[in-house]
Amino acid sequence: MTEKQSKQPIGSGDSDSHDTGFAATVEKHKLKQPPRYKVILINDDYTPMDFVVDVLRTFFGMNIEKATQVMLKVHTEGKGVCGVYSKDVAESKVAQVNDYSRECEQPLLCSVEVDR
Repeated sequence: MTEKQSKQPIGSGDSDSHDTGFAATVEKHKLKQPPRYKVILINDDYTPMDFVVDVLRTFFGMNIEKATQVMLKVHTEGKGVCGVYSKDVAESKVAQVNDYSRECEQPLLCSVEVDR
């Protein structure tokens, strides 16, 4: 048994067709990028440099050279950027570092700033 199919050109008066004969104009809206947030490590006079390097390697995936550079920047300038992330990721990393520092009885602090 075969089924008969009718062949009609597209837009040939079919009742389901919505072809008006006019080209649709498509408006493109530029999506605004969500803000990014910097995770900032704050210097103190008590946290050992090795601990800071370990934190940077563990929580931010830095190699030893990059972690040492950031640690020295924090040490000499008072603070340094560990990374730039979406808001949720940045806040999560700050919480992880601050919790870990407290667990290890270190005063090291991390904070979040909007990246401008």
